Amino acid sequence: MIYSLNSSTIMSEDSPALGIPGLRNNPFQARPLERGRSELLVGRDELSARWTRFIKARNARMVLLIGESGTGRSSLMRCLSEETQKSVHLDMFPDSEHAQKILHEIFVSFVGFEVPSSTPEMVSRLVQETEKSSGPLPLISLDYANVDGKKLSEVLSTLVAAFERMNALVVVVLSTEQRAQWPTNLVSRFDHVDIIGALERDEVRRLCESRMATTANISWTMSDGALDYVMENTLGNPSRVMRLMRDLVDEERANPREVKFDSVIEPPNPIVSVQDSSINNIDEMLDEEMSVEPGVPIFDLNLDKLEEEPETIYMEDTGVSSTPVRGPFSGLAARNRDNKNLAPRFDKTKAKPAQREPVGGDANELWLANEPNAVLAPQSVPIVDEPLTDDQDDDYFESKEEFEEDVVVNGDVEGLLGQLFEALNVPDGLSLAELLAGMRRPVLGRRESNALDVHTLRNLSKNEAVLVEVSSTRELSPSDSRLQDRLKIGRPRMSQMCNRLYRAGILSVQQRGRSRMFKLTNDARAQMVAWGIMEASV
Repeated sequence: MIYSLNSSTIMSEDSPALGIPGLRNNPFQARPLERGRSELLVGRDELSARWTRFIKARNARMVLLIGESGTGRSSLMRCLSEETQKSVHLDMFPDSEHAQKILHEIFVSFVGFEVPSSTPEMVSRLVQETEKSSGPLPLISLDYANVDGKKLSEVLSTLVAAFERMNALVVVVLSTEQRAQWPTNLVSRFDHVDIIGALERDEVRRLCESRMATTANISWTMSDGALDYVMENTLGNPSRVMRLMRDLVDEERANPREVKFDSVIEPPNPIVSVQDSSINNIDEMLDEEMSVEPGVPIFDLNLDKLEEEPETIYMEDTGVSSTPVRGPFSGLAARNRDNKNLAPRFDKTKAKPAQREPVGGDANELWLANEPNAVLAPQSVPIVDEPLTDDQDDDYFESKEEFEEDVVVNGDVEGLLGQLFEALNVPDGLSLAELLAGMRRPVLGRRESNALDVHTLRNLSKNEAVLVEVSSTRELSPSDSRLQDRLKIGRPRMSQMCNRLYRAGILSVQQRGRSRMFKLTNDARAQMVAWGIMEASV
């Protein structure tokens, strides 16, 4: 096997077949996640939830995040910025005056472009701005992965005093090589030292399935063989996983795998040795088979016969179909066939002409009966209950009214439902309640929504209003640990609220892998725009 992460990948024959569905594009990209894509962040729930508590509770901390390259440090920091209105992520190290320019960039992000000329004044303004700000704490993250560790420690030794005065969450991202060059006294000034490592086996599977769900219309489950292959070649490093899956998907989309079947072993054909003396016998046998007996006609092309008009053969209509009809609608087809024979189509050529009115007659003149025993015919004909024969039994329930009357009288609704389920190939062993409950479940890979209930939207609880606010900017899942910690509820309660908003037509749902992703519906968005509490997006 030849595999390189830094050059063009050459796929080997032992690479597994992913069995990917139809994709709009390759969902696996090696670049970090941006703000607003936190639903794709996998395996960092503990760190994200703990830091989110610091931000929501306005508990200022200084954190040192250490991890190898490609473990998703930058993605974690950008996704964490969704929890606050003010955040700055610095990843481009200045060429000169490092500490001064870093403070300058933070000041522009939090205060404005009117930057004081002196550094102490700049730090004082930043301290005042972070103290008077309401809501979640501001987030400051420094992510200089390509800077020498010793040089970075010198710059941070200058800035750490200013960071300690700010009412904000400050996170400094370091690689393992940079951490080895930092002095112990500088590390001790941070409140927490968190380590981010590789992903576990289940987390790698969830990472791949969640990325595949972003571009596939149907759900995709990663096989154990593909998972073993990815874990063996990446050791759970997120960046390596994304690059390997990217190359595997590109290879499979360009060269679809053929399904290999077990070869059928045919019995060996007996080898017949032909002697020179038997060749003449074979020729004699062939001559005997090809000889024409006297009196037996041989094939002859008659050109005169071709000019004759072909004879038309008419099939006699016996009233019985030669091809039997099978299936759930066989009874209906049989009744239609019988009715066609019993009541043929109207032939206007055989119909008797209508009698015309006599000349000179008045159409409005009353008709008078001259017979003495004339009786006025009743307007309604009484219905006579006569026993039905076997031939009339199938034609008795043709009309819609008679069919509905039979259902009401006999009450055989379950029998009719059984026939319907049999026609639709519904699996046996399921009750009516289970079948009806399955109808409201969302289809895999398709976004489902209901009609908007304006009354429910107008009377939301505090936690439901938070879910609506978050769903207006991104998708959310009942398993979102940061939202659970923000609302101080568990997953079951959050799932109940999401389902209630879904039934009210406020949220739509889409199945992605093993997770349900909820998002604000267009109807709810339009209603809130009409109320003036949300701006319309162009």
